[in-house]
Amino acid sequence: MKSLVQLLKDAVAKNYSVGFMKDSTEADFEKFWIDEISLCESENGLFVATVDKKVVGCVIITRELRANGKHRAEFRKLLVHSTVQKMGVGAALEKAATNYASEIGLKLLYLDSATTFLVEGVYEKWGWKKSGQIPKFAQNPDGSLVSTWFFYKLLD
Repeated sequence: MKSLVQLLKDAVAKNYSVGFMKDSTEADFEKFWIDEISLCESENGLFVATVDKKVVGCVIITRELRANGKHRAEFRKLLVHSTVQKMGVGAALEKAATNYASEIGLKLLYLDSATTFLVEGVYEKWGWKKSGQIPKFAQNPDGSLVSTWFFYKLLD
């Protein structure tokens, strides 16, 4: 749990739009992970990357529960600690999560991202298609409004 909390703290410190603000507390991060982990028993898949038994990256697959959307899931919270970014951790997590999604019969993954370096080529390099952008959709931890891009990936 501590390493997962540290991942969120690192993302907020880097001003990434991950659903938390600069004044978010450690208790906020812990509650988020407790809630997410409890959902992993039924709907979600949580994938982690570790180095020396410490979590350095994660991604969540959140399955749609409505009857007309059970073929799809949201690809969420791709987080890679700043000390290991651009070392293939994100790519490995993306591959593991999309392989899992395909293995359990999902046909579509979708995501939204306001993180510039991911939007500018990384997701597309991994086979994701841009579907559009909404200006001022999210806030960075410092409160600044940012555009968010939406992507999807069709699975076999």
